[in-house]
Amino acid sequence: MKTKSTEELFNLLKDEKDILRKSRIIHQLRVDKEIPLKKIAEVLQKHPSYISHMIRLLRIPQLAIDGYYAGQVSATHLMIVSRLQTEKQMKEAYEEILKNDLTAPQTEMLVRQLKFDVASDDHSSSPKDLDILAQKLQDKHEARVRIYQSRVRGKIVIEKRGKTQDTAEFIDKIYKLLSQEVDEGHHIEVLD
Repeated sequence: MKTKSTEELFNLLKDEKDILRKSRIIHQLRVDKEIPLKKIAEVLQKHPSYISHMIRLLRIPQLAIDGYYAGQVSATHLMIVSRLQTEKQMKEAYEEILKNDLTAPQTEMLVRQLKFDVASDDHSSSPKDLDILAQKLQDKHEARVRIYQSRVRGKIVIEKRGKTQDTAEFIDKIYKLLSQEVDEGHHIEVLD
């Protein structure tokens, strides 16, 4: 059997409608033809992260692939499930999708729960509220503050510039504040 040229593979890729066959062609271009991910993305006029997602589909268990071809799950479901690390998790997610007839957003929540062992809820702060909190901390401590919140984690970045002695004192102060035991219902107040 004659191997296909790079150009032939790119043409096949552009014409292919099946997401799983498309992922195999991308893999062939990456591995056999050593084409960089960025180049494949350019040819397809897609973002490189999309190409990475396509490659992840190759890890999907056969059970879920059969379900896709049987029309039990969509390509979107497969893309979401492929984010999981282990085959066991993917099978578990696939079974939950079938058992509970999950939509794509519900599948996102399930995958987040399986991947991070965190149940999603709607208790996030608005970006505006986070910006206000960050600004208050910045004004009070003359430090650059950024606050991030996703569905599974929160992060506060505090950057203090200055002489080593000043930044060391600042770090010590923050450490002491964060090390305090706080009773439920109480909060830490930063005192200058």
